[in-house]
Amino acid sequence: MAPTPRSAATDNSAETFDADACVVGAGPAGLAAGKAMADRGITFDWFEKGSMVGGLWRIDNDNDGSAAYETLHLNSSRPLTQYPSYPMPEHWPDFPHHTLMAQYFQKFAEDNGLVERITFRSPVTRIEPLPGDGLPGRQGWAVTTDGGRTRTYRSVLVATGHHGVPKQPQFAGSFSGRSLHAHEYVEPSMFEGRDVLVVGVGNSGMDISCEASRVARNVYLSTRHGVHVIPKYAFGRPIDQFTSPLFAYIPFPVERKLYEMLIRLSTGRPQDRGLPKPDHRLLSAHPTVSSELYDRVGHGDITIKPDVDRLDRDSVRFVDGSREHVDVVVYATGYRVSLPFLAPDVYDPAGNSMPLYQRVLTPDRPGLFFIGFIQTVGSNISLVELQSDWVGDLITGASQLPSDAEMRDWIATDQAALAHRYVRSERHTMQVDFWRYRRALKEARSRKKNPTLVERLTRPLLGLR
Repeated sequence: MAPTPRSAATDNSAETFDADACVVGAGPAGLAAGKAMADRGITFDWFEKGSMVGGLWRIDNDNDGSAAYETLHLNSSRPLTQYPSYPMPEHWPDFPHHTLMAQYFQKFAEDNGLVERITFRSPVTRIEPLPGDGLPGRQGWAVTTDGGRTRTYRSVLVATGHHGVPKQPQFAGSFSGRSLHAHEYVEPSMFEGRDVLVVGVGNSGMDISCEASRVARNVYLSTRHGVHVIPKYAFGRPIDQFTSPLFAYIPFPVERKLYEMLIRLSTGRPQDRGLPKPDHRLLSAHPTVSSELYDRVGHGDITIKPDVDRLDRDSVRFVDGSREHVDVVVYATGYRVSLPFLAPDVYDPAGNSMPLYQRVLTPDRPGLFFIGFIQTVGSNISLVELQSDWVGDLITGASQLPSDAEMRDWIATDQAALAHRYVRSERHTMQVDFWRYRRALKEARSRKKNPTLVERLTRPLLGLR
């Protein structure tokens, strides 16, 4: 006999709470979550640390969360980035500038009547389960803001993003020049006439290296291992537009082979373009998107270096024994997930690990949802709206969860698949395949209280990969 599905609602009735739900954050994920609550008539409060919407895409954001720099553009194309319910203007470029993205989020909030629902400049300081029988959260949640006010809710949607705290490696020795994390970077004038080292070959690291190479005396790009570089365009078309919803149904090895052929034909292999040979196949680690790096390396404007061995005041020694004079070091070394309002015994994303059912919830903390804690080849903006719509349906009871045992089995299988496919790294704890995950969320949302026999038979086939 199949386990009985259940609602995401807690045991208490709505009358015992200040509101049905609480949304934390007003970036891309928070906006999607707020819209999902409003669309369903769910009563909710909404708190944002800063004074504006848009999160990391607002270069002037006063919530300390902006990761934008002056030349930042999307790495995924416009049609595959936009919220499904709110298309971007068709006359916009394929890869809009961050200022256009900030406008997009502002207009999304205004057109959906969301701005007036947000309590700005109200950082959440504590989220804790209400006391009572059952698992923590079964009786609801208490949310406290920095003013000391505490309100209670049936559900809490955490949408603060996974770019929490900048990570910076600790190298031996000391450095007498200027050092900064990519999170602090805004524009390249600081590099003019200087010797610059960028540590890390993610999207920001490559962007900053290319920008620095136009004004710096020398630019060195340090990496511990080879990476696959995906161009923005292939054969005159945005490369992500070679994919389609059909990718949710084809086996992953076939998808990978198609990607490998496309990139090999359009740009060649990394080791043939001046980069170290990757020690993994494409899509076994998060690839980097850059249409400029190969040319900058080929022109001699950027020199690829191995990992740093030690800092030596005004120079850096690398693990191959080479040494270079350096004036500025930029650490493009990623972020650590930070949820300071949740005690570790409530939820702890140690090592950026967040084992969640459908990457949204844990059966051990009913009523607590995480929106946007995913990473994909492309953009997660459209995915967070699908997550939010599913959560909204769970809260209203329009969709049902499987049993706790089924969810734990799903999480275990998902974590095993991540470990099998990806290079072991904190960067790969949140990876999802764009089209497969869209399909999985839509199927999860369609789960009703009394599934048909066909639904019961086909559901085990549906997953993230």
